[in-house]
Order: sequence, then structure tokens, then C-alpha cells
Amino acid sequence: MRDPVWKFRESFEAASRYTGEDFFMKLVRWISIALQADGAWVTEFHKEQNAMTTAAFWHSNDYQNNFTYLIDGTPCELVINSNTVVHFAERIQELFPRDHKMLSKFKGESYTGTALHDERGAVLGSIAIINSKPMEITGEVREIFNMIKSRTASELQRLRREREILNRENHLRGLINGVKDLLINVNDKGQIVMLNSTAESTLGLDGNHCSGQHISRFLTESCRSKLISLIESINAKTGGERYLWIPGTLKIVSESGSAFDAEGTLSRYELDGKIYYTLVLRGRDESGEAAEKSKQLIDETEYLQEELEEMKGSSQLIGESNAVKRLLQNIYMVAYTDATVLLSGETGTGKELVARHIHQISSRKDKPMITVNCGAIPPALMESEFFGHARGAFTGATAERKGRFQLAHGGTLFLDEIGELPLDLQVKLLRVIQEGEFEPVGSSKTIKVNVRIIAATHRNLFELCKENKFREDLYYRLNVFPLDVPPLRERQNDVVLIAGSFIRNYEKRLGKRLKPLSEEQERLLRSYSWPGNVRELQNIIERASILSHEGVLDLQTTLGFAKVNNIPAIEADNDRILTRDEFVELEKLNIIKALKLCKGRVSGRDGAAALLHMVPSTLSSRIIALGINIPK
Repeated sequence: MRDPVWKFRESFEAASRYTGEDFFMKLVRWISIALQADGAWVTEFHKEQNAMTTAAFWHSNDYQNNFTYLIDGTPCELVINSNTVVHFAERIQELFPRDHKMLSKFKGESYTGTALHDERGAVLGSIAIINSKPMEITGEVREIFNMIKSRTASELQRLRREREILNRENHLRGLINGVKDLLINVNDKGQIVMLNSTAESTLGLDGNHCSGQHISRFLTESCRSKLISLIESINAKTGGERYLWIPGTLKIVSESGSAFDAEGTLSRYELDGKIYYTLVLRGRDESGEAAEKSKQLIDETEYLQEELEEMKGSSQLIGESNAVKRLLQNIYMVAYTDATVLLSGETGTGKELVARHIHQISSRKDKPMITVNCGAIPPALMESEFFGHARGAFTGATAERKGRFQLAHGGTLFLDEIGELPLDLQVKLLRVIQEGEFEPVGSSKTIKVNVRIIAATHRNLFELCKENKFREDLYYRLNVFPLDVPPLRERQNDVVLIAGSFIRNYEKRLGKRLKPLSEEQERLLRSYSWPGNVRELQNIIERASILSHEGVLDLQTTLGFAKVNNIPAIEADNDRILTRDEFVELEKLNIIKALKLCKGRVSGRDGAAALLHMVPSTLSSRIIALGINIPK
């Protein structure tokens, strides 16, 4: 009976010689073979998102692509909250109906998993197996899981620390390269070890080929002797901080032969028993460059102030409805990639909020997310907004200005209302997305950028392509990962939650104490169809907060009409001619009501088609065309 354990032990010892992804891939394959399971995976836990990402996944005798998924309502949720091996011998799909889609995809019948913890007891992730047949847990299974827990947890923790160190190094590198001063690091032999980007450009060096060159090459003869004397002085210092101001200046000579006077400091430090020196230098007359830099910072500040104004009053991505959970599931799957995302949905559904959520949990979260509303910028100024302009590019261009693409470098660019973009600019946008480069208006200089694109629209871009109002090649380039943001009427359970968030915001902004919603007020909010979606809800709550008396929101006045059976107020005005959108909205609501009454059944004697006196196939077509999710 111990053969499987000993057989696995040999494989595990062999796998343990590997690290990182190689170790995880060896592990999941061998544990599947040893326990005769269909699949096994190692995951990393993301506490803030309550989600997991697979580090390696073996199933059906092959490696599967890694992915991120929400663990709410899944067996994994039980695993991370348990200190023991969690086991379900059979009927796993019935036990976890909310996870039915994923479990059925991998033909799950039985499941065994255990959490992985760091030395402080915090959850790092999990390791689990899944089988298409009932499987009883045995002593061998528990022994194997206990055998691999410590090593697997250590590897997860090591990788997490490596990422933290890399992030810190990147932050430090960004800080160093963002400094306007020249930073030159040399060893005890005077050889250059590292330069920041300012020093590279000033000296005319390539950072990849400057290492090993002697610092004296970039100093005049008299300044070489001066630097040697300074180094001797700093070496003679004992205790305290080993740095000094450089008296007077050093004359720096670039690769091209141009020279300038620089002042600054010299410091000394030791690392791994070796001595290094750092020069921090600044040109004595840099007022012109400083003024230009200030102008660029003012431009960037203006953009950021615009972004902050647009963010005021926004709420978090709130919701407990199935529609929001599906949306979050997809968000977590795509956020950790650099894939282009196309957000579709009605006006006011919170597409920008979804874009910010994707950015904030992505690897680009420490860089800016810049927004462009393609429908709010005059066509004549749009190219300049996108790509910036050179001084004198057009009347009024008195100074160089960065565009949104350049400001979003390393981060995310959110293109709102992309369907409003003029055709001539669509061509240029396509080139930037494909090539990662552009020329500012009035300039021949090519600028390279690394930007993640998230676009949004309330229009049907595919139909616009048919009408030759939107480029088909750009549509397919944007439509890499489409996400539909559900309207508020499909999130009736979320209305009260979102309203409560708005109420708390307006309490602070208005300086008023507002009472929580009563049951009658909650019923009133749920009964309305919200054609203006979350934006309309926010406006209603703001007006009701302003009109509140003794902390009680005045929803009756702000809603302003009877709300019966989810039919909007336009029914109350029988003399008014409905617009096409209003008529479609009524049709959609009527179909949703019929589907609810028929418990999601479309055809048959008790189906919605019979209730609506429609042919079932016709009703099915309308359901798809109107984007209706059939209630279960």
C-alpha cells in the first residue's frame, strides 16, 4: 500500500531540485500520476480580490494555461479557511453549484485540497487534485499532501519575495532615473559601475556598454587630480556618514567632447566587502532646462487634476449579483495580462470604474491611468490630445505639450466612447497600438511608448463597421478581450448596496447626517428600471440628500413618478411619442418580466413565448439581440 507514496517520494525529490515554474510544473504532473487523478494544480492566493491564480495546472495528461478565478462559492474557498486537508469524495458539482461552470469543464466529481501557509500562518495559496470519478481519501493521499506542503509553500513564498524585491528595484531604478542630477557609481578602481539615465544622456553613453569605463575619461586633467584627492579625504574619514561636498566644481567632458562645470557631492559605501563611490553632480547653469521641466510638470499636473475631478464621487465596484460576479471573474482573468480590453455597455453603467478596477489590480497599478473621452474633445484638437504637439505646431501652441499616450507610458490609457473617434484618427490610433510609436503634431521626432489600452463604448462597433463608420481592423485590434458591463436593471439586488455607498459619500460631502434607507425606500429603488443606470442612481441619491429633512432622503420627490412592476415612468405619459430607444427598453423589460414569470423557460406551453404570443425561435432571437440574460 505504500508503493504510491514511495514512488511519488522519488519523483518529488527529483522535482525539488527545480525552482519556480519548473518546480510547480513537475509537481502537478507527478502528483496526478501518483494519485491517479485527472488533474492537479498549485495556486497563489490574492486576499484583496478573494481570488486565486494557478501557478501550474496539469489536467487530462497535459499542461493547461494558467488563469485567475474568484473563489467565492468554490471548494478552494473552504480550503484556504482550513488548516487540514479538505476532501469531497463525490458529487462535487452538486455541492458547489456556483462553481458548476468550471467544475463541469474539468469533469469534476471528487476534489482534495490543502492550503499553503507562510511562517506567520498567512495563506499563500493551495494545492489540489480533481478527479472525474469518486475518490476516497486514504492515508497515502494525506501523507503525500503533507509531504509537499512545506516545500511548495516555501517556493511560493520565495517567488513572492522575489517579485517584491524586483518591484523595489524597479521603483528604485525609476526614482534614480527620474532624478535630474547625474548619478555616477564607480568602484575602488575608478571604473564606472552604474549610471542613471541623466548621466547616460549627458555623457553620451549607452547604459549597456558604459560599465568598466574609467571615470577619468570624462574629467579634465586638473579635475582628475581633484577627484583623487577627494577620494583620499573621504577614505580618511572614520565613523559617521562618509560623504562630502565637492568644493568648487568638476569640469565634465562628454563623449562628444563638449564640457561643462558641475557641482555636487561624493559619497563612499561598502557592499559585500567592496568599496564604491557615488558622484551626484548638477550643472551650474540649468535654469533654462529647469524652466522647461517645470512647464512639462505643469502640463502633467493639469491632466492629473482633470482625472481627479472625474474620479470625485465615484464608488467602488460594488455588487453581489450574479452579473457582477461574472464580470469580476473576467476582470481578474484579464487584469494580470496586458491584453487590450473592450468594454461594452449602456451609458452610465460604470465602464470607467471597471477600467480603473482592471488597472488597479494589474502589474501597471503603480503607473498612471490616463483617460480620453473621445466624444468630448473637438475633432480639431483630438490629435494633439492623443499625441501632444511641438512648440509652434499651430496657432496658440506656444510651448511643447505631452499627449495622453506619452503621459500613460508604462501604465494604462482608457479610451472612453471609442465609437466617436473620427476615421482619420482611427488610422493613427491603430498604428500606435500595433507599433507602439507616434510623432507629436508638428514634430518629426518618433516617440516610443508602452501603453495598455482599455476602450469603452455604448455603441455597437460591429454595426458601425458595416456602415463604414468604424475601421474593421481597429475593431478587431480592440476586441481582444470583450467585457459587457451589465445595466443596473439586471442588478436589482445591487441597487440598495450602491445607493448606500452614495449616501455615505454625500454625508461627508454635504456635511449632513443621513439616515439609512427604510424598507419602503429600498422597495422604491428596486421597483424602478433605472434607464440611466448607476449614473442616474447617483444623481437621484445626490438630489435626495440635498432635499433631505432631518436626515430622511426625499426619494418620492426625486424619482417623481409611480414605479410599478419595473415599468418606467414614460408609461404614465400616454400622449408622448416614445423614442426608438425607449420603445426597445419597454420591449426588453416586458420580455424580462415574462421570463421571470416562466422561471426562464422560453418554449413550451408554460414558456415565455406562449405568454407573449410569439414563436419561440423569434423570442430567442430577440433575447440575444437585446442582450437579455435568462433568469434561472
